[in-house]
Amino acid sequence: MPSPAPGVPRLSRLDVRSTSLALPVPRVDASDPNAGFLAGLMTTAPSELVAALGTVPAASLETRLRELRARLELNDLDAAGQTLTALEGRHPDDWRVVWYRGITSLVTGDNESAALSFDAVYDAFPGEPAPKLALGICAEVLGQLDNAAEYYRLVWTTDPSFVSAAFGLARVQLAAGDRAGAVRALESVPEASIHYTAARVAAVRARLRGRAPDEPLITDLMAASAQVSGLAGFGLDAVRREQLSTEVLGTALDWVLSGSPTARPFAGAPGPRTLLGSDLDERGLRFGLERSYRMLARLAEPGDERIELVERANRFRPRTWV
Repeated sequence: MPSPAPGVPRLSRLDVRSTSLALPVPRVDASDPNAGFLAGLMTTAPSELVAALGTVPAASLETRLRELRARLELNDLDAAGQTLTALEGRHPDDWRVVWYRGITSLVTGDNESAALSFDAVYDAFPGEPAPKLALGICAEVLGQLDNAAEYYRLVWTTDPSFVSAAFGLARVQLAAGDRAGAVRALESVPEASIHYTAARVAAVRARLRGRAPDEPLITDLMAASAQVSGLAGFGLDAVRREQLSTEVLGTALDWVLSGSPTARPFAGAPGPRTLLGSDLDERGLRFGLERSYRMLARLAEPGDERIELVERANRFRPRTWV
């Protein structure tokens, strides 16, 4: 993968294997002789699926495709490759075989072959979002950030159920140095989505990570503060809330301590004076960081982590005469 532009943070690194296996699964052909058997399978564990599929009297295209996927999930790449080779020998032009050739190629790191396979599926089904999403992943791992952004944007704007496209778009925009575009993509995930909280957490981090203290940060700091405060009603647990708070408050403290003219908007000028309930000055931010780290220490299990969090809280505590 390409390195991010200098000074730009990275969202969670793309896990190519997991992302590939999370792509849409083709529907079972109802005319397949084993369609009923597959519909009746009660297990989803890959090892149990392989065992169950071995009991089929006569394997069919659909059972072999299901076996191939299970082998990939087990990371049994040799067996997966053998199953794919057999499928290609018997059904070389079936689009589902071509699709799984693309999945297998991505999982095994043959990204160019994966792109060719998914491109063939895209040609056959130009209106479907799944091959576009797959091509976005291929372009991203091949370092073609503009192409990846275009595919991800096309999927996200036409079918908002593919929230992974919004994360992919944000990821490649950050890698290309477009921080504002990445934040917009993440903040476009609607409240109704089960991924809303994760998207907002990522947006906070995209706003603040890797920022130079002399940048004009007040707008992003206030937006991040509002988002962290608002996420309490969307299932953000206490640990992640306090962790995010330390990121926001820590960035603000670095900004205030930098001496940058952009960090001194308060001398007689109207504007925000607090951040996550803390005064927006060195003393207030230190108290806020101390409070968040002490809360994290209380939430941590006894041991080294708790001790380290208490020590951090003590380091940020403002000096006093008492």
